[in-house]
Amino acid sequence: MDRCKDLPNSVKSKRAYSLPRTFLSTISVVIILMLLLFLPLVFSVSADVSPDLFGSGIGRFNSIICEDVDGDGINEILFGSYEGYVVAVEFREGEYFLDWKSPKFGTRCWGLIAGQFDSDPAVEIIIGDGDGVVRAIDGKTKEIEWKFVELVRDAHGLLLHDLDDDGSNELVVGTGYKTDEGWGTVYFFNQKEEKPYDKIERLDPDLTLHSRLREFDIVDIDSDGSKELILGCGVSLGDIGGEGYVRVIDFENKKEEWISPDLGGCIEGLKVLDLNDDGNLEIIVTNGYRYREGFCYIYRYQEGEFQRIWKSPNIGPKAYGLDVGDIDDDGVNEIVIGNLAGYVYVFDGITHREEWRSENLGRDILGIALGDPDGDGDTEIIAGQGGYIGKGDFTSGYVTPHVYVIDGKSHKIEAVLGDVDEFLQWVQVGILIAIVVTLVEISIMVRIKTGKKTISKSGGQ
Repeated sequence: MDRCKDLPNSVKSKRAYSLPRTFLSTISVVIILMLLLFLPLVFSVSADVSPDLFGSGIGRFNSIICEDVDGDGINEILFGSYEGYVVAVEFREGEYFLDWKSPKFGTRCWGLIAGQFDSDPAVEIIIGDGDGVVRAIDGKTKEIEWKFVELVRDAHGLLLHDLDDDGSNELVVGTGYKTDEGWGTVYFFNQKEEKPYDKIERLDPDLTLHSRLREFDIVDIDSDGSKELILGCGVSLGDIGGEGYVRVIDFENKKEEWISPDLGGCIEGLKVLDLNDDGNLEIIVTNGYRYREGFCYIYRYQEGEFQRIWKSPNIGPKAYGLDVGDIDDDGVNEIVIGNLAGYVYVFDGITHREEWRSENLGRDILGIALGDPDGDGDTEIIAGQGGYIGKGDFTSGYVTPHVYVIDGKSHKIEAVLGDVDEFLQWVQVGILIAIVVTLVEISIMVRIKTGKKTISKSGGQ
């Protein structure tokens, strides 16, 4: 006998599709758990600076800067990566946010500076990659305004400088792949021109610039009234001793005025400035080669020759990250260095005393920049850390990338960009497990209910 025979159709429909309250309660639990799982992501979208956005090998060879590139009054932190991206992070309302991620350029995107390279007021971001392509990008619109694609590999040395004193900057590009063959080249570009107007490839038929021309400056280092090109280079490749030099080249006649002794490793950090405010310029360089020793050297032109003023203790391997500035407002410049082992060193620029060494922050701190990204008026040390995907030998290896923002006075770590919240990860794992268990329970309930209906139908027959 059909007990629903005399009931209205609407009631029959409700009875036919009704579910047990326990089943509906379980569905509600699943929905709540899924909301809890994704809630942290919803609230962290604007402040998402996870390592997945970074790539690997970030800031390597000092391809990390702190500049207001978009004219909004806030200094952004920009860094390059092995995968070919440039990422900009900005501090707003107490948090660091992803501000911009570039399109994919060539791998080893480790040439990065900012400055004026056209007549408009906007700052340009100059990017050089491992394929030898150099681009000028409008800092505000992020549109590519100029590029040159015919350079040899690893266009990592970049400098904007008014070479002819006409009030506008020219672009200087240093290249040279990781080879012991001397084919590093320095190119010179006028604004907006499609071809370099000059280059230095060899100083004479038998004297090359070696390779890995990643750091240089152009100043009148010896006060003779003409400018010199000061550059660092590397030579060796393979499981052999390192080799590297500081070179001073007369900018006008392209003749080499001085070359340092072999410093035992590639020169990857180079700054030229008056360290002690005595009116004389110093050349500060850092070097290293694979897992061997690394040092900081200071040279000065005095008494008619270049003299070494200081050599640091061993701070290797690969003491490549370098920047110089007064980070603690004591009126004295500090020399800040990062190395492959994962330490940041701070040396007094006058006494050369070691003021501080960080705890181990993780392998491959090969990019250092000084700046004020949070707008508090104080200088922070910004350190790019992390080896890169594709290397697993004794020269590098992938580790999770981070950007450390460290107070220059207290040396307190203010922020770790790319850090993963382990507690949140475990909470999310727990929620996932709960969802799986709940779904299994729902499956069992459905099977039981289906079984009961089948038995009921069989009994009715």
